[in-house]
Amino acid sequence: MKRNEIDEKYKWDLKNMYQDEDSFMADYNSVKEDIPKLENYKGIFLDDVDKFIEFMDLLEKINRKVEKMYMYTHLAVDVEPENGKMQSLNASISGLIEELSSKTVFIDLEILKNEEKSKKILQDERCKKYTNMINHILRTKPHILSDETEEVLAMASGVLESAYKTYSNIRPEFEPVIIDGKEFFLNEETAKEYLKNKDEAVRKQCYEKLNVEYKKMANVYASTLESTMKKDVFYSKARKFNSALEASCFGDEVTEELFYKVLKAANEDYHKYYLEYLDVFKKLMNKDILQNYDLRFPIVEEPEKKYTIDDAFELIFEATKNYGPEYRKIMEKAREERWIDYMPHEGKRHGAYSSGCYDSNPYILTSFIGDIESVFTLIHELGHSAHTYFSKQNQDFFNYDYRIFVAEVASTVNENLLMNLLISKSTNNEEKKFLLSRKLDEFIGTCYRQPFFANFENILHKKVANNEGLSSQTITDLYEKLSEEYYGGRVQLHEYSKYACYSVPHFYYNYYVYKYTVGMSVASVIAKRIFENDEKQIENYLKFLKSGSSLSPVELLRLAGVDPLDENVYKEAFENFKNDLEEFKKLI
Repeated sequence: MKRNEIDEKYKWDLKNMYQDEDSFMADYNSVKEDIPKLENYKGIFLDDVDKFIEFMDLLEKINRKVEKMYMYTHLAVDVEPENGKMQSLNASISGLIEELSSKTVFIDLEILKNEEKSKKILQDERCKKYTNMINHILRTKPHILSDETEEVLAMASGVLESAYKTYSNIRPEFEPVIIDGKEFFLNEETAKEYLKNKDEAVRKQCYEKLNVEYKKMANVYASTLESTMKKDVFYSKARKFNSALEASCFGDEVTEELFYKVLKAANEDYHKYYLEYLDVFKKLMNKDILQNYDLRFPIVEEPEKKYTIDDAFELIFEATKNYGPEYRKIMEKAREERWIDYMPHEGKRHGAYSSGCYDSNPYILTSFIGDIESVFTLIHELGHSAHTYFSKQNQDFFNYDYRIFVAEVASTVNENLLMNLLISKSTNNEEKKFLLSRKLDEFIGTCYRQPFFANFENILHKKVANNEGLSSQTITDLYEKLSEEYYGGRVQLHEYSKYACYSVPHFYYNYYVYKYTVGMSVASVIAKRIFENDEKQIENYLKFLKSGSSLSPVELLRLAGVDPLDENVYKEAFENFKNDLEEFKKLI
């Protein structure tokens, strides 16, 4: 299908941002004219409150226009990549962003050098909205180096970040999978389907052909992974942190305590529930021991059921009804004002996202094909968009954009609400089994698998910090050892399974994966309470959605009604998993 064949009501309307190219170019020329003015405030913007406000007003004006122009062009290009004019405008905005970045590098440095002046400015009522911004900069002071050293680090950043670039540019070529004598294209995406095949020989063939390629290039992958770990350790030492983990946590305004609390809950305290799940999986597969290539097999078949977009919204309205009318209006606005680009078509970017800025709608890109996954994807992205919309309506520009640490909560709460609704409405045992199976699988992917990855990543960082070399054998042997512990004797490891660690891009993201577990655990607890119409929880959660980045991530989650540092949160989340597992066992 081509884009021009799709009804307009199923395509997003970007005219909310710019009616035509002339209005876009008016903003572009305005920013080009204003960026050089920023340097006029270098060395003086902290001298008095009026000067500071004047400077911040100019900075906000420029940033808002740049964000809006970038949003407009990136959304347009994602659905029409052949649009040469938009490609050109998108490239020009990238250049503008680089120019703005270079012209504003002095801001943080001057605030750090003039702490007393900065704090004095915050005493003026007109400057209260800048409190978080300035305090966030000031808290980095113990880890800021001399100007000369900072300049060297900035110059070296391209070299230090090159390992991930190398990794992302490696494109393994996999041998095709042979099914019924026919060749089928294999990569990480298509493998997901082949690993669901009822024929075990096909699953095994897929698994081997996938991971043998990682084995062939094991030394290259080991080199990029080691370089990444060295980069993280180098930065942490240079900036006077005790470890790479501490440095990463500092950026999220959390402590190492949270990281280890998450790992302990998943890998120790409640790991027995995952092993119980594997025992059920074995029983349904009629196997004494599972193989690696069995683990993505759908143990319950998905019922053949199709949904229209109208059907999807009826379910979404019902799933989110306990939020109240204010939330319902946002869902209706998203549909009526055409925030959503629904249909897959030639050239359109794959996947789904919610994306917007302070001066645009929070747009949603998805590929709705009428299956249950399409409905879950839609309510997930609407969760992000509602979060963004609430934040914009209740926070100023400098405090609306929430952190990645809390970003997945709003979307995952919505998914949980939809799942709880569908399970409660289901009168068909086969459908209910499928839904519970999907819910269990989602929880395992985020709350068991990610802490396993996080532990592996943490050990690698520690080895590098202790000046232990990371050869491919060191890396893969560790991955194999941890896998054996993780599966608890329920899975027979394939000879290539140890090389699967090289397929995980998240190991290059500096302690990112455990955040999925925090988000899912928190969302599981919040969603269950909202589904049961806990009025206090609903009130707290709506406050959270409206708070943007006005508080630290941990404080925001506490505002939402859960404390991520409280072990009871993880107890409740994993007990929810256990209860779902017991319900599933009864049905089978």
